[in-house]
Amino acid sequence: MTTKTASTTLLRRAVRRLGVGLAIAFLALLVLGGAGVASVVAASPPRVGPIANDVDRDIADLVGTSPEDALTHLPAGFESAMGYRPVLQDSRPVNPAGSCSSPVSLPTSFEPACRAHDFGYDLLRFGTKTGHPASPWARRALDAMLVDAMHDSCTDPLCEAAATVADGGLTVNSWRQQWRAPERESTSDLLSTATLRVVESVGTKP
Repeated sequence: MTTKTASTTLLRRAVRRLGVGLAIAFLALLVLGGAGVASVVAASPPRVGPIANDVDRDIADLVGTSPEDALTHLPAGFESAMGYRPVLQDSRPVNPAGSCSSPVSLPTSFEPACRAHDFGYDLLRFGTKTGHPASPWARRALDAMLVDAMHDSCTDPLCEAAATVADGGLTVNSWRQQWRAPERESTSDLLSTATLRVVESVGTKP
């Protein structure tokens, strides 16, 4: 890596950290109220924690340095329960029918990362469905994988900004759902869970 490339990478990371912090704070304030900001920003445990079951192991593979191993360690019954077998795209297992679900348009370069993230979320759903839920670190690790991959795909400031905003929205939503397996929600469900999380945050303040 050249000195210029290293400097550019360090600068990009610094800008990203600042942007993520601002995006999270803004979105948490907008969606959850001031009480949610500190809780969202503070929720940053290690990327991968203890492996408690097959779902944890597969997610650890997916977010790790050899993501293709997630196909080898796919939990028994996943294909029949979830209706598909993941395929490799850019050396990472993905849900072939996955996509970037966002209220705003995102760069097309994010699509492979979103499909891998969709597969990861389906692992979370599978674990809950079969009575072997993933550990609390799993959803955070999957979200971090997605955000890293989005930024890595960027070649211009607008793309970097889109990844930063997506990071903020993703973090707030996962925090709202208490980092558990995602599930379908109505608008009223979304509002009620957001309100509950804010109340919980206020209640735990000293």
